[in-house]
Amino acid sequence: MTDVNLSSSWSAVFSEIPRLAFIPDTIWVDDSSGETLVSLSKHTDPDGWHAAVCANSPVITQVDFGEAPSGQKSSVPSSSCSQPSIVADMLEALNVRPGQSVLEIGTGTGWNAALLSHLVGEHGRVVTIEVDRRLARDARHSLANSGYHPVVIAGDGLEGYLPGAPYDRVISTAALRELVPRAWLDQLRPGGRLVTPWGTDWSNGAMLTLDLGSDHVARGRFSGDLAFMRVRSQRRALYAWTPTTEEIERAQISTTECRGSDLDRILNPGKGSFAIGARLTSCCLMVEWDKHGELHHNLELDDAATKSWAQLDANLNDPAPFTVRQLGPRQLWDEAEGAYDWWYEQGEPMLDRFGFRCRSGLQWVWLDDPDNVVRRLS
Repeated sequence: MTDVNLSSSWSAVFSEIPRLAFIPDTIWVDDSSGETLVSLSKHTDPDGWHAAVCANSPVITQVDFGEAPSGQKSSVPSSSCSQPSIVADMLEALNVRPGQSVLEIGTGTGWNAALLSHLVGEHGRVVTIEVDRRLARDARHSLANSGYHPVVIAGDGLEGYLPGAPYDRVISTAALRELVPRAWLDQLRPGGRLVTPWGTDWSNGAMLTLDLGSDHVARGRFSGDLAFMRVRSQRRALYAWTPTTEEIERAQISTTECRGSDLDRILNPGKGSFAIGARLTSCCLMVEWDKHGELHHNLELDDAATKSWAQLDANLNDPAPFTVRQLGPRQLWDEAEGAYDWWYEQGEPMLDRFGFRCRSGLQWVWLDDPDNVVRRLS
């Protein structure tokens, strides 16, 4: 993988187990508009396929949960092979040792399972779970062809795999919505480590690394902005609830002093986005950039459970205050501004100041100290 800038140790591992051996003949790439995915075949465009697979980028390997045939277009990616540099970062955090037992959630193409199998060696064991039976079947075939034979299970990864427990390491290649599954923690050996992408309805989130102590308390921190597909059963939380036209006409209309610089800090993953998502409860965010023209954006916030909704008309070309529409029992934009103010008052904390703890069935995000609770999740 000459296009991937990795440490020498990971370059050697990735060269020994090349990603292209696990990528299907048809992948999906952005079309010229950047809004639609089109199929790219290894047989009709081998150079394009090879360039995409060898780049330091994720490769979309399935759309529409396998229902879209080659030649059609789609806007719904449903499985991918992760960006190699991110794979290296997550495996580095996982710190797998020879002889260990590892549980992977999200087999996908099987490439990551092959890397894990290589790391644990002949005396270790890897169990990998894939919710899509067709993907599990194809991954099992690719792994066998590459000389690796982890246990490949077709099933719900959120339940872990109890027959193989306990595990020294647990890793997920699909993002969680806030709560870490109790099964993963129950199946992790004391002294073990768990690594997963973690996010909220507001922000895609970060990498969460948890260590399970002998006291059965899991402690960890967040690092690195990650963009991973959500666990399938949790994806419904990503789809916005939109009120009817009649309901929107009854929305309360106001203005906000929030300006373009504030908007950047609110939405930017490198600034306040993670903190605001950690602070807010059940607030889905959808941003339509340039919806009404250049630098004229539309933001919608919703909570389907309470039928609350807010819309921000952010016209950066106009010095007038942005217009806000809100309806429902929750004033979602006011809550988002409150979370933004809180972030500012805390000194604009970045990821390295946030942590996570699980104890006796309770889970919470903290800032600077485990007793300084940002939000209790369970």
